[in-house]
Amino acid sequence: MKYVEDKMVFVRSLVLLLKFLFLYSLFSFTFTTCFPQIHPKCHGDESHALLQFKEGFVINNLAHGSPKIASWNSSTDCCSWDGIKCHERTDHVIHVDLRSSQIYGTMDANSSLFRLVHLRVLDLSDNDFNYSQIPSKIGELSQLKFLNLSRSLFSGEIPPQVSQLSKLLSLDLGFMATENLLQLKLSILKSIIQNSTKLEILFLSFVTISSTLPNTLTNLTSLKKLSLYNSELYGEFPVGVLHLPNLKILDLGYNPNLNGSLPEFQSSSLTNLLLDKTGFYGTLPVSIRNLSSLIILSVPHCHFSGYIPSSIGNLTQLTEIYLRDNKFRGDPSTSLANLNKLSVLAVGLNEFNIETIPLSFANLTQLHYLDATDCNIKGQIPSWIMNHSNLACLNLRSNFLHGKLELDTFLKLRKLVFLDLSFNKLSLYSGKSSSNMTDSRIQILQLDSCNLVEIPTYIRYLDDLESLMLSNNNITSLPNWLWKKASLKNLDVSQNSLTGEISPSICNLKSLMSLVIP
Repeated sequence: MKYVEDKMVFVRSLVLLLKFLFLYSLFSFTFTTCFPQIHPKCHGDESHALLQFKEGFVINNLAHGSPKIASWNSSTDCCSWDGIKCHERTDHVIHVDLRSSQIYGTMDANSSLFRLVHLRVLDLSDNDFNYSQIPSKIGELSQLKFLNLSRSLFSGEIPPQVSQLSKLLSLDLGFMATENLLQLKLSILKSIIQNSTKLEILFLSFVTISSTLPNTLTNLTSLKKLSLYNSELYGEFPVGVLHLPNLKILDLGYNPNLNGSLPEFQSSSLTNLLLDKTGFYGTLPVSIRNLSSLIILSVPHCHFSGYIPSSIGNLTQLTEIYLRDNKFRGDPSTSLANLNKLSVLAVGLNEFNIETIPLSFANLTQLHYLDATDCNIKGQIPSWIMNHSNLACLNLRSNFLHGKLELDTFLKLRKLVFLDLSFNKLSLYSGKSSSNMTDSRIQILQLDSCNLVEIPTYIRYLDDLESLMLSNNNITSLPNWLWKKASLKNLDVSQNSLTGEISPSICNLKSLMSLVIP
């Protein structure tokens, strides 16, 4: 009997417990639905620091972007402000993203921004700090992982305290201007490399370093992107950098006194290899085929020589190749013909000897930029080139191309903006051009030394034409319609057989900046 009573008591207790749990769940659901959880406010001292920072600047409405700080005010939670993020548990400000915020003014050496000691991300890029120096207190933001001060008109020497930011994953101090505004001492660069060992991104473009690069750069094994464009570097480049296992982008462009040669490549993650206008020399190694992820190969205005290895044809991800102004020789056609993702091919000003534009190039249908200036190309311009509907730039200047060519055929290239056929052995003539034939976008047309006896009617319907070069032909007169081309800025008809007077209508060319008619 007692057993039965105990069992009944247990059952009643269980029922009461289940009722309690049901009511509790219902109450909790009703409470959270009717009274949503309020996000805790950010710390008052951090809110005050941000508002104090805001007061130190004005909004430049003429700049592009969005004035994020304009909406900040003390009546709202700073964790909800535009460009601000707080830690989800501690509510400390950890993320300040003010890129392109139309900020104008001088950065105070004791800026309240540096009181945000929990910051992990600071992005002030693309603003105008009026040539102020980067404050040394930047070193107090010891938790920073991402620092971006690029394109923000900071100037002067980069303070050594930047090297104290040992947790940095990304450092971008780059800029693009007519002169380098920031300077970085070699000793500080060495300290950055030594202390910020986890760096994945290092952008110092247009930062004057004026030294050789330390070999310790090869210790940054996490490095993915390195840009030292126009940093006044010199001496021998530490070639081991090209073997860094995670490196995807390497940009050393416009350091003419920086020397080096390409190593034997092993398997690599490189996507962009940019050596424009450096002192790099030697050949492109056969092992370049191991750069299977390469998308852009840019080595113009260097000192490379030799043949283009056929193994480059294995780099099927390549979209842009710049080989202009080196001493490459031979015929690269076979090596390049299978790269059907190419949109840019710039091989001009080399010592190539190309018998004819190969038929296999007809497969490069993605091309929008083709520069083959002074490549000793012989033969005729093939008709299939008019099927390259994406071409925006076609430069075949100073070759040995010959044959008669109707200019109107270029009307098929609807995207063409730049056309240069100068200094070949071509005989150009105009077809049956009419105003309803063209929606051509050509802005620059260079037909010097093309055996022209008149200005082709084709030109009459180029409504966007800005530059027209027709020197060294056999043109005898200038048509009246030429003086109605309001877009024309540059005109050269020198070294022709012109007779008679120039029409007063030339005064209608209000945009004309350069005129050569000797």
